[in-house]
Amino acid sequence: MLWIPPLVFVSVLVIVLGGIFLIATTRSEKAEVKKRLSLLRIRSLQHEDLLDFLKSELLSDIPLLNRILGRTRLAVRIDRWLWQGDVPVKVGTFVLLSIVLFGCGILVGLFLKWHVVLSVAAGSLLFSLPILVVNHRKRRRLKQFTALFPDTLEMFSRSLRAGHAFTGALQLVAQEMPAPVGPEFQKIFDEQNLGIPLRQALIDFSKRIDTMDARFFVTAVLIQKDTGGNLAEIVDKISYVIRERFRVQGQLRIFTAQARLSGLILSLLPPLLALIIYSLNPNYLKPLWNDRLGNFLVVTAVVLQIAGMFVIRKIVRIKI
Repeated sequence: MLWIPPLVFVSVLVIVLGGIFLIATTRSEKAEVKKRLSLLRIRSLQHEDLLDFLKSELLSDIPLLNRILGRTRLAVRIDRWLWQGDVPVKVGTFVLLSIVLFGCGILVGLFLKWHVVLSVAAGSLLFSLPILVVNHRKRRRLKQFTALFPDTLEMFSRSLRAGHAFTGALQLVAQEMPAPVGPEFQKIFDEQNLGIPLRQALIDFSKRIDTMDARFFVTAVLIQKDTGGNLAEIVDKISYVIRERFRVQGQLRIFTAQARLSGLILSLLPPLLALIIYSLNPNYLKPLWNDRLGNFLVVTAVVLQIAGMFVIRKIVRIKI
């Protein structure tokens, strides 16, 4: 096994370098604020350059890694994805953590004398853990935002009817609504205060909150800014449409409950049946593990099972 020493060397190198960089990127919020405020005392910077720096966000505290990530579009998408999941880490820290976990998984597999494929699979599993956590937090955050958005729009329209300006209504919603709605509207308000055009701030908001409701709101506001009209009435109609969509979604969940339960049973039945057979007669399933044809059949069954789960999930999930 000539490839095991190089693989161990590369894994250890990845873990050591990644750990060092992770420690270097761990910076307290107080230290970050001091670093930003110290730039205010540098007279060599022009006023426009200083504003651009203050509005920009670092992808990593390591200059080299920040430059590398700044040249890739994927880093910008990861940064937006982390914001959507409300994960307070930089892109560089997230990437380094994933790489370190991948190296740890490979080392653990080799230490336990697993096959190289299983070791790489263990590393891939650990590599995907941060992704799964962020995806879970993103789905939960967007679900909370969607649930609060109709009340937010009603508050926004009442503020406009009370005589407040558009930015004043934004500030009111930011102060009164809980997270995640309040911080998102506060970010819109802060961005336009920093000099970013309101149109761009709203478009950025629709990218951070990747939901149909947020896009409806942004589209309606931008059209009203160009053509005119009663914005409060438009926002009320959007709120009504969102509530009606919630009602229809609830009915669809009732109508598809049987199909979702059938899909769950069909997905769990093969592995449960295999465990029962193995507990009753372990020798009955040995050809599946010891024979090459049995291994092929197991892999084929797993692939088909996963494909069937996705097909059933696609059927029962109706988008409106």
